[in-house]
Formats: sequence, C-alpha cells, structure tokens
Amino acid sequence: MLKIIAVLSIIFSSLVTSVPVPEIWAEPIPFFDGSLERDYKAPPTKYAAGHRGIDIKLAPGEAISAPADGKISFAGLVVDRDVVSITTNFGYLASFEPACATLDAGERVSRGQVIARHCEPKPEYKYHCDSCVHFSARNLFGYLSPMYLLGKLNPSVLTS
Repeated sequence: MLKIIAVLSIIFSSLVTSVPVPEIWAEPIPFFDGSLERDYKAPPTKYAAGHRGIDIKLAPGEAISAPADGKISFAGLVVDRDVVSITTNFGYLASFEPACATLDAGERVSRGQVIARHCEPKPEYKYHCDSCVHFSARNLFGYLSPMYLLGKLNPSVLTS
C-alpha cells in the first residue's frame, strides 16, 4: 500500500509542478556571431572579478533591438556611459552599454523592436574592446550568459 501511495504522490507532484521553459531571445544585433569580441566569464564568487556579459563589436549609431517582449526598466546615464535595460515578460533583465535609448523607461517593447543606438560614452569611459556594446543578462539569482538565452550554448556533455 505504501508503494502505491509513493508512486501516486510522485505522479501527482509531476503533474502539479512544471518546469518553466526558458525564454529564448532574439539577437539584439542581427548576425552578431562574427562580431563577438569577448564572451561571458562567470566569476568564481558573487563579488569576484569576471565578465558578466558579452561584448559585441558595433559601430556608433548602429541599432540595438529588444531581445524579448518586455518593458524598458532603465534608460539613462550610469557614471560615464548611457545604459538601457529591459525587464522581459519572464522576469529577466537585459542591459546594454553604451547605448542611447530611443524609448523612455516604462515603455513596452516587442521582440526585435529597436530600443537604442550604440552611442559614444563620456571620454573617461574605457571600452572593453574597440567600439563594442556590452550585453548582459540577469535573473533573480544573478548574472548568466546572454548566449544561453539566445539559444547559442551547447549542453554540457560528460565524456569518459
């Protein structure tokens, strides 16, 4: 009898508990694969050094599009560069810098809609690379590679 109850509880919990499907984003800069200057590098601890995003080579004035449906959560100056952030409908935060917004904070955006242009930062800003845009992604647990949300990472494979 205990075995039947255990099996039924497992079946019931699998029906009630569903694993959310990850949101797959559109490329904010079309066909940027060849323009990827620097990849994401997770820090060993929450406060350690790392590279919490990717750098995409982009000429000043070129467009940056929303990777997913959501809302502009921030558009403005942060220290020495303009930043645009989108909170997606799934709760992820996508940020771009240096990027001058074409929309205001609070405005709804659609996947693929132009939200900003790569703009010149203040003279004291030091680029990670020659004329690039830093693109980061976060959720409630911290930073993650935007490449994951773009569907461009292969799964881990154990080999012997």
